[in-house]
Amino acid sequence: MKRILIVGGGGQGHIIHDVLSRDANLREEGIQIAGFLDTRADLAQPEGLDAAVLGNPLDWKVEADDLYIPAIGNPEWRERLLAPLIAQNARFISYTKEAFIAARTMIGQGVYMTPASVASTDCRIHDFCYIDTYVVIGHDVEIGAYSMISAMTFLAGGVRVGKGVWIHPRSVVAKGVRIGDRAVVGIGSVVVKDVPPDVTVFGNPARVISVREGGA
Repeated sequence: MKRILIVGGGGQGHIIHDVLSRDANLREEGIQIAGFLDTRADLAQPEGLDAAVLGNPLDWKVEADDLYIPAIGNPEWRERLLAPLIAQNARFISYTKEAFIAARTMIGQGVYMTPASVASTDCRIHDFCYIDTYVVIGHDVEIGAYSMISAMTFLAGGVRVGKGVWIHPRSVVAKGVRIGDRAVVGIGSVVVKDVPPDVTVFGNPARVISVREGGA
């Protein structure tokens, strides 16, 4: 029997566990939702959640038949915790059931798109991204690996999002804007011009409010 291990036992992990557990197709295929991998071995789980932390992703030994899906909000931590699994050639699944994905849009491995999220035509969503509830992605958008696009965000046509970007809820990114690697967009921001790498922007219009140590 194949099993899915969710990498991250916090809130996102609970969301993914709930969605996967409701999927009758997975049950029919004999795929079991095994539990979580998390650095916090003693992480308490909500009452009624029949799943536990099975191990630490940093020292987990990958087995050939196992499948993995990331559930870590912070892009930096997601990349760090997935690295040992990737090095062992772990098999990551993408889950986009009930999301709307238009023609010619490419979805990488380990991508999770929540139900009610939308990706329009000719987009590229690279590996290990998380696309949250009611996110709308316009045409010809590219989202770099490990990026987190939070709930109710709108990315207009032609937007380019770099690697490891974190866009917080209810943000709007205007047509053709480029967001540099590892940038953070604060909650409810309206981004109307390009964002350099390694900065945090916030506001309407969004302005740089901090620079990551060692960044631009």
